[in-house]
Amino acid sequence: MRCLVFLAAMTLAAPASAQLVAPLLTSDGKISCIQGMTGIGRPPGWEAIADPTAIGGWVLAETTGDSTDLHFPMCIAQQVAVLDVDATLRFKAVAGTRDRAGGMVLRAQNATDYYVVVASARDNAIRIYRMQGGRRSLVAAKEVPVTSGEWHKLRVMLVGDKFEVSLDGKAVLTTTDRSLMMPGGVGVWSQSDSVIYFDSLLIGPPVQAAR
Repeated sequence: MRCLVFLAAMTLAAPASAQLVAPLLTSDGKISCIQGMTGIGRPPGWEAIADPTAIGGWVLAETTGDSTDLHFPMCIAQQVAVLDVDATLRFKAVAGTRDRAGGMVLRAQNATDYYVVVASARDNAIRIYRMQGGRRSLVAAKEVPVTSGEWHKLRVMLVGDKFEVSLDGKAVLTTTDRSLMMPGGVGVWSQSDSVIYFDSLLIGPPVQAAR
């Protein structure tokens, strides 16, 4: 469960304005992403849950309820490995006592080496972390309202060492980090006992990379 292997790369050859689905679920509600975990605690328990408010009628959620602080389940889209990317994640924070945070994994090399952009409904914040050797370090953070029980769109433009993050169409955070400059997987991530509904994950080439 803790070792993720990416078997192929998907070339982003679509127009700069286009985003394509990075599959997390099949159309009939089966999990299609690669499950893994960073940290400690129970093995990840990702489930497909019917939700009529989701775009495809199904959501992906991690539901073990493990309140261990260093418990970070993840699920990575298969056959996707990119360096520069424009990605949008539709999510809804549903429950969680110790935490209520979820986000988007980028440039994942394995289950212990990646970036993650996290939206926290408990702390009302957006944070970018660098996970390296299973150890988490904060790259940047910004306070911003993240309402529980409502759908949000987290968009991340990552080009070279530059991150541009927006929430629900509003720019919230820009920063740089050069510690991981290799193509890698894209997926979703949860923390502790958070229950986050993940709907669609869309990826495409960033405008800067297409020029």
